[in-house]
Amino acid sequence: MAGENGRPLLGIAYKVIYVLSVTIMLTIIKSIKGIPLWELMFFRSFLSVIPVGLYLAFRGELLGSFRTNKPLGHLTRTLLGLATMGLTFLAVRALPLPEAVTLQYTQPLFVVALSAIILREKVPAFRWAAVAVGFVGVLVIMGPKLTLLSTGSVSPGQLAGATAALAAAATLATNILVMGSLVRTESSATIVLWFWMYSSMLLALTLPLGWVVPDLKKTLLLTVAAFLGGFSQLLMGESLRNAPASTTAPFEYSSLIFAAVLGYVVFGDVLDATSLAGAALVVASGLAILWRERRVTVVLPD
Repeated sequence: MAGENGRPLLGIAYKVIYVLSVTIMLTIIKSIKGIPLWELMFFRSFLSVIPVGLYLAFRGELLGSFRTNKPLGHLTRTLLGLATMGLTFLAVRALPLPEAVTLQYTQPLFVVALSAIILREKVPAFRWAAVAVGFVGVLVIMGPKLTLLSTGSVSPGQLAGATAALAAAATLATNILVMGSLVRTESSATIVLWFWMYSSMLLALTLPLGWVVPDLKKTLLLTVAAFLGGFSQLLMGESLRNAPASTTAPFEYSSLIFAAVLGYVVFGDVLDATSLAGAALVVASGLAILWRERRVTVVLPD
């Protein structure tokens, strides 16, 4: 999507702040103990509409943004979004923050694979090579931590966390394909509001599964996390408004720096040399796909 005003530096700035907001949100989610996953998801979804709603009301677009002709499309997008959210929360709870974030960098690789499987697109060998490099990076990151190779057993928590992170990347990639059809007729505000409405109703149904009444500290943390979630959606919209997605996409990887710093300061997580090497392979594969896509989409003169 081309930026409406063609201000790439401003678009990049918004993207970096967006990435920082999401990383802080995940740090808060990881720090909250004793709250069921579905309750975390409810608060994250329900309260996030406050900053978005205030912004749309200020622009006079709140009521009009609810209009849609694709309620089922929004429901599909919501179900995929909830799957991504839940799996991401599981991953950050089970893994060191930098590794949980890094494993989700595999999302461009899943987009390539799913485009071939679902959309029947012809995927060039270059993209498959990039996918292979990214997969090697995942093995480098997680191999030493999954004790299968050395002891014949697997740490259940680490295996669950790694599986959740990769599954989150896969559901996000699927969601991107679904969003590709929605954005042709739906505004970003409409997509955000329908996600809020559907997700809040669906997650409220988890109340019988057992919710925990949070104390004041956890309530404040849940509120901040939700506000950051909503705020980040506004930042992403402003980023796309000012610069093409292909320009700002590489700055998604700044989350590794933020996650490494926050993970060390808050949880004492250290990204070791092996994990850094694996992260470099995953990042390189994603950037290679991005670089290739930008080259093949250039329109050459007749």
